[in-house]
Amino acid sequence: MNQATENAIQAEAKRCSDAIKSALKVKPKPKSDSVSKPLLSKHYAKVKPLGVSFVKFVSVIGRLNGRYGVES
Repeated sequence: MNQATENAIQAEAKRCSDAIKSALKVKPKPKSDSVSKPLLSKHYAKVKPLGVSFVKFVSVIGRLNGRYGVES
């Protein structure tokens, strides 16, 4: 993948992460699966034509949020 494709994936992952975080802040707090699954599939549909797998998209979101692959 070239740098432009990587940047597009990271930008959409950031938008997806922000959407999930804001959806989970409402009161009463919804179950995370009921919120995250539709949002992940919605945002993944935008980057799927770029040839990225769903697992790669989710892993980019995880790296952006410091879940793994980042020095502590």
